[in-house]
Amino acid sequence: MADKDNIQYAEQQVAALNAHDIEGYVSRIDDSYVGFSELAQGQIRGREGVRQYIETILRAFPDVRVEVEQIIASGDYVVTRSRVIGTHKGTLAGIAPTNKSVVVPSCNVVELRNGKAIQGRIYSDNASLFQQLGVFSLPKATSAS
Repeated sequence: MADKDNIQYAEQQVAALNAHDIEGYVSRIDDSYVGFSELAQGQIRGREGVRQYIETILRAFPDVRVEVEQIIASGDYVVTRSRVIGTHKGTLAGIAPTNKSVVVPSCNVVELRNGKAIQGRIYSDNASLFQQLGVFSLPKATSAS
């Protein structure tokens, strides 16, 4: 596919997520899809795996929205750098709802074939996510004496 088509694909997927249109989103996922995310329990396989992953995110953050910062396409790949914004209203990764708002930098790298995703990897700043939820803290930097 041409780079402009891959960019259009990424824009359609973001629009579907922001509309919470799961069917529209998974319609552009190939049956052979394999995905990876630190928040998923194992690999995300096929349309059904993607559907389950998105449903998990929407239960945890029912107001989730994605703000695109940059989309880059090259060959069969498209990379979307974004900020994921939402309010933690449901359980996520064993963490009970905190009702806290979060802004999480994220990057999604997708390989496409015939207009559908066949592989993807989500890179998110999960340390920042868990800090914002209040379940993880980093030690404060100390000055050298």
